[in-house]
Amino acid sequence: MARVRRGEGGRRRCRFRAVLPRPCDAQRRRHGHVHRLDALEPEDLPRRGRHGRRLGLLLRVGGSGMPTLIIAEKPSVARGIADAVGAHERRDGYIEGGGYLISWCRGHIIDLDFPQNYPQWSGHWSMSQLPMIPERWRWSVTAPEQYKVLKGLLDRADVELVVNACDADREGEGIFRRVWTHSGCKKPVRRFWSTSLVPEQVRTDLAHAKPLSDYDGLADAAEGRAKADWLVGLNASRALSCLYDGSRLSAGRVQTPTLALVVERTRAIRDFKSVPFFQVECSVGRTERVRLVGEKLNTRQEAERRARAAVGSQCAISKVERRQERCRAPKLYDLTGLQRDASTRAGLTAEETLNALQTLYEKKLATYPRTESHYIGESDIPETARVLSAIAVPGIVGEAAAAGFDASRSDVARVADDSKVHGHGAILPTALLGAKEMAKLDGAERSVAILVCCRLMAATMDPATKLKTKVEGEINGDAYTASGSTVTDASWIAVDEACRAALAGGGKAAEDEDDEAQDIPADIEQGDSFTVADGDVRVKDGKTTPPKPYTDATLLSAMEHAGRSIEDRELKAAIEDDSMHSGGLGTPATRARMIEKLIEAKYIRRRGKTLSATERGETLIDIVCDSLKTPELTAKWELSLSHVERGEGSLSDFLSGIEGYTAAVVSDLERGFDPAQAAAVSGREELCRCPACGAPIVLSRSGRQWQCSSSKWAGKEEGWRLLQGCGVKLNIVQNGRKLTKSQAKSILSGKTVHLTGLSKKDGSGTFDTDAKLGAAPYTGFVEFCRSEKPGGSAGRTGSRRRGGKR
Repeated sequence: MARVRRGEGGRRRCRFRAVLPRPCDAQRRRHGHVHRLDALEPEDLPRRGRHGRRLGLLLRVGGSGMPTLIIAEKPSVARGIADAVGAHERRDGYIEGGGYLISWCRGHIIDLDFPQNYPQWSGHWSMSQLPMIPERWRWSVTAPEQYKVLKGLLDRADVELVVNACDADREGEGIFRRVWTHSGCKKPVRRFWSTSLVPEQVRTDLAHAKPLSDYDGLADAAEGRAKADWLVGLNASRALSCLYDGSRLSAGRVQTPTLALVVERTRAIRDFKSVPFFQVECSVGRTERVRLVGEKLNTRQEAERRARAAVGSQCAISKVERRQERCRAPKLYDLTGLQRDASTRAGLTAEETLNALQTLYEKKLATYPRTESHYIGESDIPETARVLSAIAVPGIVGEAAAAGFDASRSDVARVADDSKVHGHGAILPTALLGAKEMAKLDGAERSVAILVCCRLMAATMDPATKLKTKVEGEINGDAYTASGSTVTDASWIAVDEACRAALAGGGKAAEDEDDEAQDIPADIEQGDSFTVADGDVRVKDGKTTPPKPYTDATLLSAMEHAGRSIEDRELKAAIEDDSMHSGGLGTPATRARMIEKLIEAKYIRRRGKTLSATERGETLIDIVCDSLKTPELTAKWELSLSHVERGEGSLSDFLSGIEGYTAAVVSDLERGFDPAQAAAVSGREELCRCPACGAPIVLSRSGRQWQCSSSKWAGKEEGWRLLQGCGVKLNIVQNGRKLTKSQAKSILSGKTVHLTGLSKKDGSGTFDTDAKLGAAPYTGFVEFCRSEKPGGSAGRTGSRRRGGKR
């Protein structure tokens, strides 16, 4: 049986593992399996500085000159903090200076270990092992070199204070706590909570760092989320793989609901029955004309009758409604929003966009990519204003966008709001992105840079205005309507449309498309009456259209707004709350990878820009339990974790509930096992139906046999013992002769087949004979029929060799 060796992101985990110290019972009850350490209280901090700010201990303990260790989540953040505190000496894995040591974790540097690294689950997979509920959780170090640096810094005798400067959210808290616990360090810790890297703001937030214990609830929630995903995802995936012949099937809290969205849309499109319709269109007016369209009719005959009757009749304008509509500028990009527009306008996949943005970030031409914020911090306004002035030029955004930007109508304060910045601010260009740097970019990087620059320009501008007009008329008692939209003040729209034109994918976004929109003449007024002329009437036909298939852009949006399908208000609020975690399914950093993972697993396929489910993906959704298919599972988790975070619920209670749910999932999957689905979900070719049980006959994993998909076998170490199913199989090679598909299909259908060129057992030559499926079909060998063949020798009856390998 194949063993899963990769994590959810597809990367191999380091085999360097260790077991965290097991907390005492009191600690477990209070903190849910995380080893806690006491933090200094505010009164323990000596005051320093002429303004009396609490900086003393953050600079050096009691003025003794001992350095403070600051641990950030990412190198980029560490560099920003180092610049703010005057640390400029680069070391191996950290920065030193100004009384500080600043290092970083590189994300999840310590993570939960995989089941195969637990002794009880390391061998052959079987349903009897499930559910896997660790009594003592194991953790693995995924970046040993950087962890060694952190461990060395934490153990330094001259370090008396540690500052947790990981991202200001749930995952950031969890990342630091795992390093802290794993290292065994017992020095006091303060929590630096900031979303800005502006030097003055960094120094202010350091001065007001809080005790680590203030965030124990957040740490418990982070641990709960990680362990819950491990329990449900890995148990469900292993159960599916065991049940369906080691097909390496996978399921999870984010993956399965995302796949379900695509499957539902694919089936809706396939099952859609298009219905024709017909409409009468009349053009009336004075100098300029308005197109009035009648209701949809089921038959052409009725539409043509109304068209003939309209000629020479009066069209009475019964209503004209005009209103000015203010269109606010779009928000700055978060990662998901940028990926959507890059897909729609430039034809990039979500992962291509992320990779291009990551490259721009590494070149210091764009800010941090994996953000879910649409705003910048208020302290970032001056720098952003300088960047805006620098990029609004033809050499960077093109002639049209630069001409459309009106600096007198731009205000950076519109995009600044400290309360709406989560971890990192919105995606922006940096001051280093000049015309020369833009000229060096090509392909995806250039498209992404143009999008980011134009969005900054558009987002800071005044609202645009449109004149919306609706006209209603009547001809022979039948109602006709027309609608129109005219831009009266382009403002940011001029920049946005220029941006679209500059990119390869160019057209309007789906939400802007309106086939019926037109410029309504200004002289059309309520009470007008026009005679319909012969040439002004036509019948136009159409068909109802199916739902549009998902693209990267629309699937990302569906994941981000997954809460819209949830009716329960409390659950909807829980999944949409992005104050301490990403709202919706997945995170901005993982959604693109999730789409690619579904494609790699052959659950969905990409054709051009569209995404659709494969037969394998549809079958997987059919066989998994209902609770795994909907975003309500995530919503329920987030609601419970929010209680843990606020101290209204315990981590141990949350995990107990998850353990019970995991057992129920495994039981439901086993009870719902369907042999008839095995071939489709395995993704393997079906040869024919099994003569014993009727399940599909498929090619084995080794490619050496055709076997019944209902069969489950123990491994080689157990002698290939049949565990489940009828056991029918047929070796592809018989006596040195490879069977064709046609021959194998005939044999498995109960027919006798003539075989030639079979090798004799003693190696003395070959023989020809007739063969059929043996009386014991689980051996994999055919039974030779007694006969004499020209040029050969007598056939043998009942060759019943056993032990053929799967």
